[in-house]
Amino acid sequence: MFLRQLYYLREIDRLRSFSKAAEACNVSQPALSRAVRQLEEELGVVIVDRRRKVFGLTAEGARVLKWAHDILRGVAEMRSEIALFRQELAGAVKIGVIPTAVHIVPMLLAAIKEKIGDFSGDVSVLPNADIIDRLASKQLDLGIMYYDQCPQAQAFTVRSLYAEEQVLAGTAAFAFPDAREISWEEAARFPLALLGKDMRCRQLVDIGFQTAGVEPVIRLETGSLELIHAEIMRGDLVTILPLSSFPLRVPPAGRLQMRRLTGFSPGAIGLVRLNEAPPSDFVDRVWSVALEMDFREELGRLC
Repeated sequence: MFLRQLYYLREIDRLRSFSKAAEACNVSQPALSRAVRQLEEELGVVIVDRRRKVFGLTAEGARVLKWAHDILRGVAEMRSEIALFRQELAGAVKIGVIPTAVHIVPMLLAAIKEKIGDFSGDVSVLPNADIIDRLASKQLDLGIMYYDQCPQAQAFTVRSLYAEEQVLAGTAAFAFPDAREISWEEAARFPLALLGKDMRCRQLVDIGFQTAGVEPVIRLETGSLELIHAEIMRGDLVTILPLSSFPLRVPPAGRLQMRRLTGFSPGAIGLVRLNEAPPSDFVDRVWSVALEMDFREELGRLC
């Protein structure tokens, strides 16, 4: 048995396709298929149910896949621990975060360093579904995401971090009302740059406009926060985004005006991990540090 066979199996299950897994592993599809068959022969079980039109694992295959995840995670932890020992670091943590919460991560990393010591961090910006998949396959230690949309909740431990708050943001090129809050009816009059409809925070924005019974003026839809930020800083458009999607400790020099949206049903942002013992004492301590932080207070300073 070779580690690459377990890695191939993990990628086949993740991508639900032999051809896509082969491409991700940078091998030919026949080579990948041979490796899986060799693993089946060595273990004496059928792993992939080839009789089905839709990809699936046999019952034995599912058990082998669980062991594959554990073994690959163990090898990664062994390599990480050796590297950390050489560098005299406190530990390593892999975090997945949704795009609109990315600006709270530097606060968390700074708190970890202050309270635990120097460490190695690997942060991936991912949609909700990918965070869940990578937590389940043990490619991530922690997730920061919309926990109210966390499927298979019994498999995960979830703790609330903050309630998301949407704001209308734009430069002084636009005449915002003097009040700190703005209605959905007023916000609908501005030319908007919004995230794509497949993103949870955009879906909440749509609900806000629908509840108010107004049709917004949407000039740009994109999956890129960077593009939205660039457009609004040019002064051509305004946006509606969560406060956490803007830089926290270093806001854009007061060039943005922000107004809270009234009557908004917020998304729930939380910290998520597998409902089992953490992979290391360090990850367990990181979990505790994150839960001790008051992200609500920091976000409140922006608007």
